[in-house]
Amino acid sequence: MSRAHHPKRRPTAGAVAAGDTQTAEAGAAALRAGGNAVDAAVAGAMAAFVCEIALCGPLGGGVMTLRTADGALHSADFFARTPGLGAPADVELDFATKVIDFGPTSQTFHIGRGAAAMGLAIEGLVELHARHGALPLEAVVEPAVALGRRGYDVGAQQALILGLISGIACHTPQSAELFLVDGRVPVAGDRMDNPGLGDVLHALGRDPDATLAQIYRQFCAAFGPRSGGLITPADVKAATVAHLAPTRVLHRGWRVSTMPSPSTGGVLVALGLRLLEGIDRFPALSPAHACGLAAVQSRLLTVRDPDFDAAVRDPKVVERLLSLDNIDRLRHAADGPSTHWPDHPLGSTTHISAVDAHGGVAAVTLTNGEGCGYVLPGTGIEVNNLLGEADINPRGFHVDPPGRPMVTMMAPTIAERPDGALLALGSGGSNRLRNAIMGVLAHVIEHRLDPAAAVNAPRLHLDRDADGRVLAFERPGWPEGVESALMADWPKPTVFPAPSMFFGGVHLVHTLGGAPAGVGDHRRGGAVAVVG
Repeated sequence: MSRAHHPKRRPTAGAVAAGDTQTAEAGAAALRAGGNAVDAAVAGAMAAFVCEIALCGPLGGGVMTLRTADGALHSADFFARTPGLGAPADVELDFATKVIDFGPTSQTFHIGRGAAAMGLAIEGLVELHARHGALPLEAVVEPAVALGRRGYDVGAQQALILGLISGIACHTPQSAELFLVDGRVPVAGDRMDNPGLGDVLHALGRDPDATLAQIYRQFCAAFGPRSGGLITPADVKAATVAHLAPTRVLHRGWRVSTMPSPSTGGVLVALGLRLLEGIDRFPALSPAHACGLAAVQSRLLTVRDPDFDAAVRDPKVVERLLSLDNIDRLRHAADGPSTHWPDHPLGSTTHISAVDAHGGVAAVTLTNGEGCGYVLPGTGIEVNNLLGEADINPRGFHVDPPGRPMVTMMAPTIAERPDGALLALGSGGSNRLRNAIMGVLAHVIEHRLDPAAAVNAPRLHLDRDADGRVLAFERPGWPEGVESALMADWPKPTVFPAPSMFFGGVHLVHTLGGAPAGVGDHRRGGAVAVVG
């Protein structure tokens, strides 16, 4: 891998956990070059745009929670905005349907230029790097540039997902060229490249403002109203990265900071932790522990009614939601009526966590949906289909006003122990990710499990469908008696015979033992790179 000439810096000890070995290694390269946790997270994210193309992209969305070395905490929303500002009302949208077969179930997705939202992933990463990074951007994007130009190895998770979404990936010849190898769906170990994206990222490192402006000009031209999309210059001008105060709760003395609205997942993680306080009176993974987890998840379903997403945009609503009075009320409430909320069996998201030895931490979650089946000409960028995902458009498609921040469940989270030890984590997995994050945090904080044991512990997820509340859980790893106890409370569950990507993928870094370390969740291609 070639190296640009930058001032020599001493390597920074740290750790990166991600959904692909090459993503984690890109973050570690930033640490070895003397960068901090934000440099590592951004470097990993840029690499993921190349080697995790089935899950994220420069014109997709992202959210980040970070802690600087001086202890300041920040969140940033660079997910997506509803497009169409200034667009004519009678646009004939290019909005097609594709059915993905997941085996036990199938789901309809919407693709085409009319499915593309105003995604801010690349702009958000550039802005966060400018605010909090230590290395030149050119050095940060180097590993991603090399992966695009010289090639990358297809991981097992990417091969699996590409096989599932091949009908979307092959919607146009240009998209198929990015996703296929010699005209076939790739398998693990295949070698692929994306020189167009490598060139774009190289230009971004040298002149980010000019490169972003060029990307957005092309975006408007190829995905605007004349082409069956909704992206306009007014959307580009109005869509800015939102810098926010994290949602914070104290839990057993730990300070937990997670994404605020428009992430609904962060609020639900914080509320779930408050409800779980005291669950350590039951032995870890015991029948009572498992049933307690399911009961709290049921309470969260009661809270997440059709008005929830809009209500939690008000900080005062979040404050009341997390108040002691409301926690007590929820603990003693009977479950309310079940309202069907769309779910996404794949959960096309990926996560990167990074920590450095100076106290810096960054957790970033990214998505591109499944992609809309179109590539931005000449760039190697598969454009998002976030306007075509039912789980983030539960009220229907193309009904929200233009310019509005779109809602996401993504919830990168940081926890600080009273002695100063740090933990950062997040997950992919659509609606399941909130319970994955909440469960791992509870394992570590309540039961003081080792982080690796917490991530690898069996998972359960309670959700709702048109017939009511339904439980899914992984069979391996639970002690005797758990399965029968769960089935007594939640008859006819979906039982997974092995750990599954359905339950998310929690990639975690920490300093609980003093030195930086990490855990990658094998459910979603987990990989860790440590710089000592």
